[in-house]
Amino acid sequence: MQLLSSDLTTIISTISVILVLVSLILSTPIAAQQFPISQLVSFTKDKPKTTGVKGTEQKGTGSSSKALHHSSSITSSPSLPASTFSSTSGIGSNGSNNKVVIINFDDSFKTQFLYAKPILDIYGFKATFFEVCGWIGKYPISKKSWQDLAALRQDGMDIESHTMTHAHLNTLSTADLNYQVGQSKQCFLSHGFTTPIFAYPYSEGSNNITVVKVVANNYDLARTDSGYPLTFLHCNGFKNHPQTDCKTYSSNGKKLTFDNRYSIKSWTHRHIDGSYSSEEGACAAICHSFNNAQMLQKFIVDVNSQLQYNKNGVINAIPIVIYHNFVTYPDVSYSKDAADTTVNLFDQEMKYLRDNGFKVLTMNDLGYDNTNNVLYIRNNSSGIP
Repeated sequence: MQLLSSDLTTIISTISVILVLVSLILSTPIAAQQFPISQLVSFTKDKPKTTGVKGTEQKGTGSSSKALHHSSSITSSPSLPASTFSSTSGIGSNGSNNKVVIINFDDSFKTQFLYAKPILDIYGFKATFFEVCGWIGKYPISKKSWQDLAALRQDGMDIESHTMTHAHLNTLSTADLNYQVGQSKQCFLSHGFTTPIFAYPYSEGSNNITVVKVVANNYDLARTDSGYPLTFLHCNGFKNHPQTDCKTYSSNGKKLTFDNRYSIKSWTHRHIDGSYSSEEGACAAICHSFNNAQMLQKFIVDVNSQLQYNKNGVINAIPIVIYHNFVTYPDVSYSKDAADTTVNLFDQEMKYLRDNGFKVLTMNDLGYDNTNNVLYIRNNSSGIP
């Protein structure tokens, strides 16, 4: 049967419409049950969210992702009261300048450079990348190169230290501990990167006085994944751990304080919570899985949890969110790795921050006032005067 030209035009038009619809379906997150944000996450000052089984972060070489996974009043300088913040930067449509957030990336995933960094550029945000020095340039498919780090720094990103080989610090000898912590700083320095801030692998070490002493000998600040979405600049936000400042040690010097400059709190962006091992892809007890729509709501709750502490432009708490590997699935529920984030979800989250007037800082925007023993936002590229 011979087709008329009008028939061919109709067929081609129909095929085009089908292709567009298929494309939209594949790029749109799977619909999720919608419910009030207040019912999704119940944030308290003393109960951390479940962060999953420790020891399931990526250990190094593979191309697959195995990743698991500092603070209460802003000042323009350490000499001012630690609750002073008069800048109009970050003011949203509601006139508030109470909203600040810090974005972190751990474990040197190449996908952070390929997928997350272009999205940060779109929204004009800067972030902190905690890099494992011994992995850089060794695994070109799965990990970043030194050229990648140079490009990140050139564009205003913050490069910091995450050990030499991502070891479990609590298990190491003194020599190995010095190698993982101290040599990592020297490794970056030898490549032209100054890294005054440290992040603990596997969320281990911030409550170990032996580890913390080595960290303190090499770094100004250190961040851990605590499961708490907020870090408090005066370290005074936990009612079961009463503190008035961020001193590292107890009065007798024999114990660590719960919250200090070397245990800055943060939350890993995980779509599977509970006793889940990304390495084995299995849940050992009770686990909760979330899709893109639910993860977006969790993110919104966490970044807004600061508002009960930040009033009239005085910043007392800052949410710090940690990302790991990025995937191109249409929905994060397709992934068995708990710390994976889809590219489209990350874009939605960064758009939310931009549209709602959040000021996005880096870890290097944090300073420590040794006189008053508090954290503050220091005068640098953050735009805060």
